[in-house]
Amino acid sequence: MNKNQPRNYQKELDDFIKEYRTLANLVLKNTEKFAEYDALSQKVQGKWVHIKWKDFGEQICAVAKGILELNLLRPGEMGGIFSANRAEWHIADIGILAVRGVSVPIYATNSVEEALYIVEDAEIKVLFVGDQVQYDKAKQVIKQSSHLKKIIAFDRDIKINGDDSIYLDELITIGRSSSKDAELKKLLQEATPDDLLTLIYTSGTTGAPKGAIHSHRTFMGGIYPSLIRFPHVGPGYVTMAILPLSHVFERMWSYGAMTVGMRIAYCPDPKQFVEYINEIKPHFMTSVPRIWDKVYGTIQEGLKTASPVKIKLFKWAEKTALEVYHNKIACQKSSASLRIKHALAKKLVISKVQKTLGTEHCDVYHVGGAAFASDVNEFFFAFGINTIQGYGLTEFFPVCVGFNDHGLPGACGPMIPLCQARISDEGEIQLKGPMCMLGYYKKPEATKECFTDDGWFKTGDIGQIEQIEKNGEILTYIKITDRVKDIIITAGGKNISPQQIESLFGDELFIEQIVVTGEGKKFISALIVPNFIVLEDYCQKNNIQYNSREDLVNNPAIIKMYEEIIENRTASLGQVEKIKKFTLLTKELTQEDGELTPTLKVKRKVINKKYSEIIDKMYEE
Repeated sequence: MNKNQPRNYQKELDDFIKEYRTLANLVLKNTEKFAEYDALSQKVQGKWVHIKWKDFGEQICAVAKGILELNLLRPGEMGGIFSANRAEWHIADIGILAVRGVSVPIYATNSVEEALYIVEDAEIKVLFVGDQVQYDKAKQVIKQSSHLKKIIAFDRDIKINGDDSIYLDELITIGRSSSKDAELKKLLQEATPDDLLTLIYTSGTTGAPKGAIHSHRTFMGGIYPSLIRFPHVGPGYVTMAILPLSHVFERMWSYGAMTVGMRIAYCPDPKQFVEYINEIKPHFMTSVPRIWDKVYGTIQEGLKTASPVKIKLFKWAEKTALEVYHNKIACQKSSASLRIKHALAKKLVISKVQKTLGTEHCDVYHVGGAAFASDVNEFFFAFGINTIQGYGLTEFFPVCVGFNDHGLPGACGPMIPLCQARISDEGEIQLKGPMCMLGYYKKPEATKECFTDDGWFKTGDIGQIEQIEKNGEILTYIKITDRVKDIIITAGGKNISPQQIESLFGDELFIEQIVVTGEGKKFISALIVPNFIVLEDYCQKNNIQYNSREDLVNNPAIIKMYEEIIENRTASLGQVEKIKKFTLLTKELTQEDGELTPTLKVKRKVINKKYSEIIDKMYEE
């Protein structure tokens, strides 16, 4: 291609789709192409087990033929996966796609009621489940469902009962002895890019979840323009799946990893993040700001008990690293003396931090799902941990994918090719591109409402678009300030962004959760859930007596400490944005109580209603 001739990304995408047609075909071709490389890794009874690409392919085909033998799914019918992250998730997923089925994920943490809603709405016929808890919930679902006929349990240690349940290894055995090879081959050949691939249900922050319809074409429309950012990646690279595979972010990135032969290592629970990242040392992963906020907070808290020499050395290394980083983003060369200091800081401090965290092989750790504090992001950039904020939605994914050193603190980006963005008169981000969903399942009115008259997808996010030139290339970034439905309008008519205020507390170890409130009120207030592990340790060290959590949150010394934390954290805010009053809660906000979505987003309307008495009390004269 002529160097001066711009790339024809649309033609490249068309060729990519023409070559593979569906993700099932793509993955199965790669099981031959990368046959002897490791494809998947997971911990089984405390030991890492690796599955080669050829074995991955064999198990996919066995699952697919087992589905055909038992007549569980016909083309276009729905198969569900109700499980935490694990290799079997993808084996079942691609197996469903191979028979031209539609793979519908359900969050592993969903309640019986939430799972039943998705099973009934999507008309799921067969449901793969991960552990005993999910199996027991599935049994309750199948009793109430008019569609679900079969439950397939991943683990042999799950206690199953009834003709409606079998183990995955039984299904695989059936498939291995099946004579359905020709039928499976025919289905794979007949499959088209416009076959439905999945329904992904929105997290339901503002109402009942909606199933976003994606075809193989729309998913490949997001995968290809993202992957061209990483031409160097292939077998030998590893990505750690830590966000739920039921979420579009992890799901699509994992498909992208499979496209180039990367190995996927599964982390079933985000709470195991520190343990797993140290053992895997991944080149890539998807993540949320909360993870990095807590890592940063732990580092800073640890310094408080370090020796004066270690504190001084760390602060010197941090200052040096940030100076070099700021010079780099300003396209200025650091002086020779600063470069020498930086080399020394790397050797004495930075490399040790990377090794302790297990990030020494970091290429890009994608961050998304919420606001990411700029100062925290800058710290990790300066320490060689490439935490770049991306952007996308269940309905339209991805929009921004970070690569190389092109991350920009406080912004998502850069945007990927073939994706267009604009800002409406009301400040809303609107999008166009081949990665857009086809609509909401069985919800034509809701579908119509989320598109403009001229066909742009309305994200519901408020933000700005910024273009920056880097090395002769114009890169586009998006800055998100809030959700349209989350904006707080005070009694004085001021528009306040609660997410921006909440993000200031992300790395505060004494705070587990914070919800900013104040709609129609004279000032901003907050509900705060302390990190009781950290707080109780603090009380022990400072001889603060208490008999219960109620005692603790009402203790004047504790209240004063949180007042100081809030004052320090919000020092940069204008008076109307500052938190004037707060209440410490004794119980965490949870998904089980309907206060959080499966992706741990706050359901503000639910919380405002549930805690209305507590909130109103903060506004009493």
